[in-house]
Amino acid sequence: MEKYSQIGVWLDYGHAIVIGYAKGNAEILETILSPVERIKREEGEGNDSTKFTSNTEHASNNEHKKHNIAQNEINEYLKTLEQKLQPYKELLLFGPGKAKEQLRNKLQQSKSFDGKWFAVHTCDKMTQNQLLAYVRDFYKKIEVG
Repeated sequence: MEKYSQIGVWLDYGHAIVIGYAKGNAEILETILSPVERIKREEGEGNDSTKFTSNTEHASNNEHKKHNIAQNEINEYLKTLEQKLQPYKELLLFGPGKAKEQLRNKLQQSKSFDGKWFAVHTCDKMTQNQLLAYVRDFYKKIEVG
């Protein structure tokens, strides 16, 4: 894994795919699954205002609790990615949504990423071959430019 100094990371809140690039070749190194769950329902739970009972006198709003759980899961996911990406010097972060910006912001705040180079691009979901080609083409343009 350490033979690469340039990598691309396609990510969303579901998973991240780490792609290494060296000497014109791109290779998928790892897929990192996220602990973030999209829809959380506990058994017996109705909508967000009624938990375990339809009696409105005992209704509780657990939306705040669910939000905190989701934020903790996102932070855990970003921390895992930060640890996995430490050995690399150049990082291309790409994918749909906001996960890539959140990761970039977290990495820029970390002292262990001082002096490292980041690029952030927005793109849709891709096949494995498209991911490899995207990273390969991106770093080839940088080498030529």
